Amino acid sequence: MLVSYTWLQEEYFDNKLPAVDEVAEALLAHSFEIEGVEEKDGDAVIDIDVLPNRAHDCLSHRGIAREISLILGIPFSEKTVEATFENVEATLRVDVQEKNLCNRYIGRVIKNIEVKDSPDWLKRRLEVLGQRSINALVDATNYVLLDIGQPTHVFDLDKLDEKEITVRTTRGGEFATLGDDKVVLEDGDLVIANKDNELAIAGIKGGQYAEVTKETKNIVLESGHFDPVAVRKTSRRLGILTDSSKRFENEHTIALTPEAMEYLTRLVVNLCGTSDTIVEYAVDSNKEEVEEKKVLVETGHINKLLGVTLADAEVADIFNRFGWDYQKMGDEFTVHTPDERLDIDNAADLVEEVGRIYGYKNVPSLELPLFEKQSVNKEFYYVTKIKQVLIESGFSEVYTQSFVSKGELEMSNPVGKDKPYLRASIDLSEVYDMNVRNKDLLGVDEVKIFEIGKVFVTDGSEKLLLSLKTEKKLAENPLEVFDIHVESDAMSIDLEEVIEKLPEIVSYDELYLEEVEPKQYKTYSAYPFVTRDIAVWLPESTPKEELEALIQGHAGELLVREPRLVDEYAKDGKVSYAYRIVFQSLEKTLTDKEVGEIMKNIESAVAEKGWEVR
Repeated sequence: MLVSYTWLQEEYFDNKLPAVDEVAEALLAHSFEIEGVEEKDGDAVIDIDVLPNRAHDCLSHRGIAREISLILGIPFSEKTVEATFENVEATLRVDVQEKNLCNRYIGRVIKNIEVKDSPDWLKRRLEVLGQRSINALVDATNYVLLDIGQPTHVFDLDKLDEKEITVRTTRGGEFATLGDDKVVLEDGDLVIANKDNELAIAGIKGGQYAEVTKETKNIVLESGHFDPVAVRKTSRRLGILTDSSKRFENEHTIALTPEAMEYLTRLVVNLCGTSDTIVEYAVDSNKEEVEEKKVLVETGHINKLLGVTLADAEVADIFNRFGWDYQKMGDEFTVHTPDERLDIDNAADLVEEVGRIYGYKNVPSLELPLFEKQSVNKEFYYVTKIKQVLIESGFSEVYTQSFVSKGELEMSNPVGKDKPYLRASIDLSEVYDMNVRNKDLLGVDEVKIFEIGKVFVTDGSEKLLLSLKTEKKLAENPLEVFDIHVESDAMSIDLEEVIEKLPEIVSYDELYLEEVEPKQYKTYSAYPFVTRDIAVWLPESTPKEELEALIQGHAGELLVREPRLVDEYAKDGKVSYAYRIVFQSLEKTLTDKEVGEIMKNIESAVAEKGWEVR
C-alpha cells in the first residue's frame, strides 16, 4: 500500500514527524515490511506491505498513522472535516435481500449539488499515490477509502427509476462497468440494484447505469459492509481487482460503515455544496452496535512466551500506548480491544502485540535446553515399517480425501459443500481405475496401491486402516512378518489391532538405515498420452540396450519415459524384443499422423542397422 508522508503529517500529527526514512525504519522494526520509499512531487511515498492479518485496520492512512504514533510515542491527533448542513427526512428506501452477504448498508440522498473539479490539495494527495483526479465528487470517495479504509460509492439519483436501493444477488448476464468494460455476471453474484437495473457489483466496482457526471445534481451516497468471501470470489473470477475489493475481501470492522458515510457527506457538502443543497438523513439497514471484545492475558504468560521478564507496569504502559482500555487484577489484564482490531482474539494475539512494541531485538538470546530422549511411538514405527515393506514389494502409496459426499458423520463446518461428511472407510477404487488407465505412462506392468489412514465411525472415534488393491492376487504375502493376512486383491485391515499385538520398540534406528536416492520431478502434461509398440529381431550377440538407445535417440522430445520391454523370445539365433513407447506433449493433443512420423523414423533407423522390424 502506498502512503503519503505529507498526508500523515498534516492530518494526524501536530508534532513534527521524524524524517521519512526513520519512520519507514520504525515501521519495519515493529509492524510491516517496507518495499521502498520514493520522493515524489515534494512529498515522500512509503510503499508498505500490509499483510492480511493487519489489513483490517492498516489499509489506510489513519491505520498507519496509529502505528507510527504507537511505535514512536508521538501523540495521535486526528483532524476532522467540518461541514454545516441540516438533515431532512429521508426519501430513500433501502432493501437488503441478502443479509448473509451484506450485514450493513447505508444510503443517503443529497440534492442540489454542483460537481466541480477537485481543489489542488485533494488532487495532490491522490495524484502522488498514482490516483487520477476525476472530479470532486468521485475524488471524495477515493479520499475516504485511502484515509480511513472504507470504500464508498456515489450514484446519480436522477437516473434511478425509483428512490430505492436493493442489495440482492444477480440473475446473471452482461454488466457494463465504469470505464466501458463489460463483464458477465453469474447467478448469485451480489449487486446493488434499482428495480431491474443493476448499478454496481457490490464491493468491487460501479456500473454505467447510474454513473455520476459533471451534470449530476442529485446523488445517492453508499457505504456498505459486504461478505469478504463473496467479494473475493466474484472479484477473482471477473478479473476485477480494485482498491475497494481489496479492502472488502480482507474484511474490516462494520463500525466503519456509518463513520465513512458521515465523513463522505461532509466532504461532498464542502466540495460540491451550494446554497440550495439538501442533505437527507441516512438510511441504515442495521443500526446495531458492534459488540465489545475483551481478551484476558497474564503478565506471567507474556513473559513465558516471549522469554522476557516484564513487570506489570511495563505491560500496562504498552497497553496505554495502544490507547486500549483495560482492567487489572493481580497480574491479569482484561483488555478491551478496539473495533478495528479484528485480528486480536486471544491471549497469544496480545502477547504478540506486546512483543513487537517492546521490540524483539530486546528479547535476550538463550541456549535451548537439551531434550531428554523421547519414547518410541509404537504406531508410528510399525506404520513406517509396513509402508517400507509394501513399497519394496512393488506397491505405491496413495492418499485419498478424508472428506466424502455421503456418510453418517457430518461436519458442522465442512471445507467444501460437496463433501460435508467424514469417511468411514478407505475407498481406493477411483484411484485404482485411474492408475490402471495410466499404467503405460507410469511405466508399470501391474498396478498395486495402498493407503494407511484414519477413518471415522459414527460415535466420532477414529480407526487406523490399511487398504490395498492390486490387479492380481499376490503370489506371496509381503506382510506376513507383521502377522497380517492378505487374502484377496482388495481388502482393508484394522492396523490398531495388528500393532497392539506386535512387540514393543525401543529405538527408531532400524527405520532409516538406507540412504534415499534423490528424485527429480518434472512438469506433468494435461494432455492425453499415446502408446506405440515395436518389436525388432536382433542377433543373439547384440545386447538389447543398443535397441533401447536407438529408440530413445530417434523418438524425440515427445518421448515421456524410457521404452519398456514387454516381451522377448529367441528363435534361430535371433531374439525378438518388443518395447512399448509412450508419447505425450505439454502443449497439445498428439495426432496419429505426428506419432506415425516418429515411428517411421525409428523403423528407418532400425533398418539402417540391418535389424528387422517384426
